[in-house]
Amino acid sequence: MQVSVETTSQIERRITIQVPAAEIDGAVSARLKDTAKNVRLNGFRQGRVPMSVVQQRYGQDVRNEVVSEVMRERYVRAITDEGLNPAGFPQIEPSVNESGKDLEFVAVMEIYPQVELTSIEGTEIERPVVSVSDADVDEMIDTLRKQNAAWEEVDAAAADGDQVTIDFQGYIGDEPFEGGSAEGHTLVIGSNSFIPGFEEQLIGAKAGEEKTLHVTFPEDYQAEHLAGKEATFKVTVHKVSSQKLPEVDAEFIERFGVEGGDQEKFRAEIKKNMTREASQAVDNRVKQQVLDALKKVNEIPVPSALVQQETDGMKRQAAQQFGLGEDFDVSQLPNELLKSRLKAASKWACCWRKLSRQTNWMLTMMPSRRKWPSWLSSTKTLMKLLVITWATSS
Repeated sequence: MQVSVETTSQIERRITIQVPAAEIDGAVSARLKDTAKNVRLNGFRQGRVPMSVVQQRYGQDVRNEVVSEVMRERYVRAITDEGLNPAGFPQIEPSVNESGKDLEFVAVMEIYPQVELTSIEGTEIERPVVSVSDADVDEMIDTLRKQNAAWEEVDAAAADGDQVTIDFQGYIGDEPFEGGSAEGHTLVIGSNSFIPGFEEQLIGAKAGEEKTLHVTFPEDYQAEHLAGKEATFKVTVHKVSSQKLPEVDAEFIERFGVEGGDQEKFRAEIKKNMTREASQAVDNRVKQQVLDALKKVNEIPVPSALVQQETDGMKRQAAQQFGLGEDFDVSQLPNELLKSRLKAASKWACCWRKLSRQTNWMLTMMPSRRKWPSWLSSTKTLMKLLVITWATSS
């Protein structure tokens, strides 16, 4: 086997591998003989089909199988012998694949960058002290009550936080526009799920009323043909509902897996979960500070394969956080949502691989005397915090 390695960029290698023709042709011949033992064709007994017929019918498929297996095996051997550390799967294509000729194939791969990190010894890394108070637990219980609230129809004007059931039709000028209508749509006023100005104009509306709303689509609206345009919506209100919060009783508590509905156990479990989430946020903040310090003194190329791995991982995490289920196709989530985080995460992975191999790094952890505000204890705020932290590292 002959191997040549070409450096095409700092993080890409092009490997050309040659395998002697005798080795490939011998393997193909042996595989065809094994195949012939089980071939059944009209006019021939099993195992008695002439090799010329077997070759004609199965020769190319067998050769493709053998070549595919050899390319995978020799690629692994080559990168091991050459000491290459791939960051993802290679692109492997045969360049010469003919009977009687040496097999030649090319593997293009990305490798982890050879990062020679400049020392950040002496850098002070602040680790905030986080505590979860009883007030934080109370706030989380209120959040859980809202998440499990029921909607009750009321004979009253809609207020902020109420849910309205509406039909609507949108117009640009006098013309209806695509995607601008719905029937029986439920909307929580104040949820900001519609364009600015729409929900606010429904405050005070009652069931049975018809209203005309005037709004302007944002300049950066995703539908370019609507961006920045003034629109009119004709709305019919069918129902107004108010939120009824559940009581924190045994039945409510048991929904969260606390046997017996014990209030103290419930609060203790909430506090434990909040403390764990807060600790994870602190750990991420510490890692981010290390990465920021490293980035100031190091230029780190990022393999696209590593970025893709981070993309897939973040999409799976996002799907899990939003309860989309194990069968959800994460490829449906747009990369743009994660773009600000991907390179930062990939650079961190490259740095951490190097750091894990070095033992002469001294990171002084300086515990902060100040505590984070209690609002950092909510799951929603922690998610925002993590997004902000990653977004500033692109």
